[in-house]
Amino acid sequence: MFVSRRKYEQLLADYERIREQRDDAQRNVRAMQTATRTAAGQFTAADDTLNRVRLARLADAIRFTRRIERLVRIVARLRGEVAAAERRAARVQAAYDNAVGLDDPTLDLGAHWQTRRADKPRTEVAS
Repeated sequence: MFVSRRKYEQLLADYERIREQRDDAQRNVRAMQTATRTAAGQFTAADDTLNRVRLARLADAIRFTRRIERLVRIVARLRGEVAAAERRAARVQAAYDNAVGLDDPTLDLGAHWQTRRADKPRTEVAS
């Protein structure tokens, strides 16, 4: 089969163009595969980091929950101790007041007299 030179050159140009397109497509495929591997590696690393952060937060939450529970127990115990100490102090104060006579009801009656007594010292106002 005979092919003219012009037809041959046309077919050769088409062949070169198609071959160039194929090479470009192969380069694009390799670049996309590389980008895909890189992105997959980055996403895997980010996912691993996210999992580590989540586990660390969970461990912190568990540790802080235990710490809070322990502190609540301590605060409850200390509040009980403070209440007991206040009751003891009130009993001791009442015993002292009784011992020195400060619980006598006549003292309450004299309190009103103390505010208006005649011999109460007054400060002189300079004019």
